[in-house]
Amino acid sequence: MKVVYGHTDSIYVQIDSVEEAQTAIKEIESSVREHFPNVMGLEKHPVVLEFEKYYSALGVGTTKNRNAGMITWDDGEWLDKPKFTMTGFTAKRVSETPFAKEIQLSILKKWVTQEPLAKINIHLYEMYRSVKNGEIPISSLVKRSRLKSERFKVKCAECNSKYNLEECLDLKWCKKCGTETSKFVTLQNKKPSVGSGIAGVLYAKQKLNMVFDDSYLFLKVNHDDTFINPLTKEEKAVQYISGTTYEDFNDYEPDWLHYAEQVLKKAEPVYRAMNWDLSSIRTGKLQTRLDEWF
Repeated sequence: MKVVYGHTDSIYVQIDSVEEAQTAIKEIESSVREHFPNVMGLEKHPVVLEFEKYYSALGVGTTKNRNAGMITWDDGEWLDKPKFTMTGFTAKRVSETPFAKEIQLSILKKWVTQEPLAKINIHLYEMYRSVKNGEIPISSLVKRSRLKSERFKVKCAECNSKYNLEECLDLKWCKKCGTETSKFVTLQNKKPSVGSGIAGVLYAKQKLNMVFDDSYLFLKVNHDDTFINPLTKEEKAVQYISGTTYEDFNDYEPDWLHYAEQVLKKAEPVYRAMNWDLSSIRTGKLQTRLDEWF
């Protein structure tokens, strides 16, 4: 038995069968109880170890608490078919785009079902190529976020007077103490960041007179328009467009290369764990011999 991974109150070990695991857990529990006796005289010893799951395959990332696997035995029951599970990967995030989730789920499932690198790589290369060529629906790239009011509020660093970002567009100085708006900070006393979705919302309000409620959609685009940073008054190139429906993006060209590179970003945890060449996803070619480098 070999320990391969552990976090919080769990450990993952390499073992040959469920029967061996059931025997081992009792032996370990007995040993632990001998070394740490029930000195408080509790009715039951406080140390209770459980064998919960048996994996036919488990992939462990290089980052803490990140793993994926196929469970075949779960809490005393053999499963009719292996069940995929994962922990710590961004595909679980509600805020992720459908495209990003599809990429990561596909590579994780191929990884833990032990498909060969060549097959995984060509699959990811095809995804990379199709996105770069603009062959996927824009709706799969659009991200949704909450329109949190505090993200659009700033305050004067000197007198703490509070303002909305939009309100600052027509201001140069704090109304109360005269501090320049470029020196305003967030409500958490940090330097304001006007990027991605927030920048898209500001552009949509300034140039398109768009009204937002409690959420918004945003997309990275190639676009030649500009908007004004309300605090610094700088004219900024538009990189993100925000809207309330998918139709709001019909007239914009997504930054296809940016989204193609997301294929590499989502594959990176697996490729790094396996020491695979991530750049091969861009070419679809694996270098397997020394002479291929020359």
